[in-house]
Amino acid sequence: MLFKNLFNSSTENAKADSLTTTNPPAQAIGTEAPKTEKTEDANDKRNYITIAWGTGYPIDVIYDFIHKNFEEDGYRDAMVNGDGTYREAKEKIITNDLKMLFRRVSLRYQDDLRMIDVQIARARESFITSSVMMLEAKKKTFEEHIAEISKMARLLDEGDPKMTTMIETYRRGFFKGIAASTQNMFNNH
Repeated sequence: MLFKNLFNSSTENAKADSLTTTNPPAQAIGTEAPKTEKTEDANDKRNYITIAWGTGYPIDVIYDFIHKNFEEDGYRDAMVNGDGTYREAKEKIITNDLKMLFRRVSLRYQDDLRMIDVQIARARESFITSSVMMLEAKKKTFEEHIAEISKMARLLDEGDPKMTTMIETYRRGFFKGIAASTQNMFNNH
């Protein structure tokens, strides 16, 4: 039931009269209200990335790419096209993807460093020394990450095996695919 406020205007009273009220269901004392469980949709899980290891910084994306297993991709590609030039072209694509990832992550760090410099200047002007020290520590971490990315790019250009694990997994899958298609051809004749 709605109570009219004597101080409301007549239009507000008219709106209040037109509203319907519902009484909440009676609940016994001492019982808990029914809980509604939120069901997680598959789309909800695809929108989140959880980092269970690493630094929690953008450099982890590079490490994830380097350790990605491309064996299944190589296998599928060999089943479709077993040509060696196709394999070499795909390996170059993977390498170029990693180089672009180096560049994108480096640009992100450089942008973050500029923002940190601005924040440090503001904190110094405000005499907030604890913030300055924290920001300088974060800046040092970012600078170390940029140096590590430069080192990784150099090692990739030199063909260091630590930087080419994704290429090796792709080759392994490609050769397995070639073997499987050859075996399949012999089994059909």
